[in-house]
Amino acid sequence: MSNAAPHFFTLSILFLVLIALVFAMKNGAAAYRSRLEARRQTATDETLDALRQEVRALTTRMTAVEKLLREVE
Repeated sequence: MSNAAPHFFTLSILFLVLIALVFAMKNGAAAYRSRLEARRQTATDETLDALRQEVRALTTRMTAVEKLLREVE
């Protein structure tokens, strides 16, 4: 009976380490996903700002063309 005690203790420690490792991996994955989502959101915001600037520039040009066409009529 006393011969099985060290094996039981070792297996118990390994099992607890395994549980801790699983939780650490779960939390690490969640942190990685949140950082990835933040980067993705930043990239999306930058793209939207660039598109808005382009639309403003096109609107300005279109207004100038309409004004020119009205003057020609």
